[in-house]
Amino acid sequence: MYLIIDVETENTGSDVMKDNKRIISVQIGDDAKQELYYADSKDSQYTLAGAKRQITSLLSRGHILAGYNLKLFDIPVLKQFLGVEIPESNMFDLFQTPRVTELWMNGRSVRLEDVCKECGIEVVHKRRMNEKAEKYKDRQDIKDLAYAKAKSDVENLGGDFDYSFRRALDKIAVGNAIYDSYQEFVRSGGQKTLSFMSMQSAMSFVNTAFLRH
Repeated sequence: MYLIIDVETENTGSDVMKDNKRIISVQIGDDAKQELYYADSKDSQYTLAGAKRQITSLLSRGHILAGYNLKLFDIPVLKQFLGVEIPESNMFDLFQTPRVTELWMNGRSVRLEDVCKECGIEVVHKRRMNEKAEKYKDRQDIKDLAYAKAKSDVENLGGDFDYSFRRALDKIAVGNAIYDSYQEFVRSGGQKTLSFMSMQSAMSFVNTAFLRH
């Protein structure tokens, strides 16, 4: 049986791996039901320790955990921060499916939302998060961080400065938007109507819908 797993981290930097401070949430489920485990949960069942117990239980029962870009992100951070290892036989990375590989080989975007559009799956959950991210992009301190990162990358690795700057600015802004939404979610006591929970529920639906294509 396939279940979707999706991990979010506290990361307001430009490097999606090196700048992670901690896991803030682990979501497990499908388009019908999702369980959200998060770092600041007051309910002991849904803490990150609870997530570790649930993953261990699912693996022991032979479940396959599916997700997008699992091998390059979710699996490594689960091991780093929770000490959870998911065997190859118990994972299915949608990022490595033939449909995504075909898009990548043709020079197309391989973001989950773009792949979903290719499959005819409507993606609406990104809208509010992108609106938050755009506000961060207008802040001078965020621009300064992106400028410093781009300057360092070009000096050490070469490449185009404008591209490096836009890439760094996007990652920093999105990271801040996600963490801002998470903090709002925690302050609300875990209200499912807020953008962070809406994002989690939608991501599970999108992943599951894509899995069925």
